[in-house]
Amino acid sequence: MRKDAYWLINDGRSAPLEDVEELRQVAVGIHDSIVEGISAIGSLMFWAAESENYDADQAKADMFKLGDMLHNIARMAQGAMHAEENLAYRLREKK
Repeated sequence: MRKDAYWLINDGRSAPLEDVEELRQVAVGIHDSIVEGISAIGSLMFWAAESENYDADQAKADMFKLGDMLHNIARMAQGAMHAEENLAYRLREKK
């Protein structure tokens, strides 16, 4: 299995119990922020494509960079959601 950005996210299993709720909220916020940011990038890309002065070679290079970044961000979002699920489980088990 290839390791990528997903594996950089701490799943919360070893977090102190008193920090778990705060960490779960942070994980939810990270996930939501990434999803909203990806949407904003899509909007910006659409409008850049409509510009007559945007060189095709530059656009291709920019699309490559954005695609690579979005791939990594998507994996980080998955890791954040995985962490949130683990933290929520720990909170349920504590009660």
